[in-house]
Amino acid sequence: MTYRAAAFYYDIKDFINDNGITSPGSGLGSDCLFNIPHVKLYGIEMEASLRLGKRFQSTISYVYQEVEADETQYDENWTYYLPELLPKHKVKFLGRYEAWKDGFVQLSGRWVGERQTQKGSTLDAYVVLDAGVEQRLNLGPVEWSIGAYVSNLLGEEYQEQAGYDMPRQVYGLRLSAKF
Repeated sequence: MTYRAAAFYYDIKDFINDNGITSPGSGLGSDCLFNIPHVKLYGIEMEASLRLGKRFQSTISYVYQEVEADETQYDENWTYYLPELLPKHKVKFLGRYEAWKDGFVQLSGRWVGERQTQKGSTLDAYVVLDAGVEQRLNLGPVEWSIGAYVSNLLGEEYQEQAGYDMPRQVYGLRLSAKF
């Protein structure tokens, strides 16, 4: 089992904020770029990985982040700061099992906590599960990998950004070569 922990701290002076939403009453997009004198983004990341034998490995990680930003003379009830749209809490996990020789089954997921939107409302937290299979092949000096996956396995209805529904499921095939 391995553990990893990290702290991060960004101290940004003169953060250029894009406030590209419609200003009330104008009927026009603002495309307002303005300077925030001082923004701090900080938090922690923790991760644990477990390997059981040669066939199974799993990882879980957690991120907590906070934002502090100076107010500006441009603040209105319709303005927002891009860093404040980030969720405070995120959890990701991955389980990978070698079900047959050089063949893997994988389940991963993420939980994202509630977060603010550009127009002052709140987006709900969501959980999304993804699954896939992979087969590796060695042909000469090249290692090939072919895989199939489905994202949002359970068809969760959610928005990462306000106003943009994410697809119910995404299916895909992947072919890669390592030289």
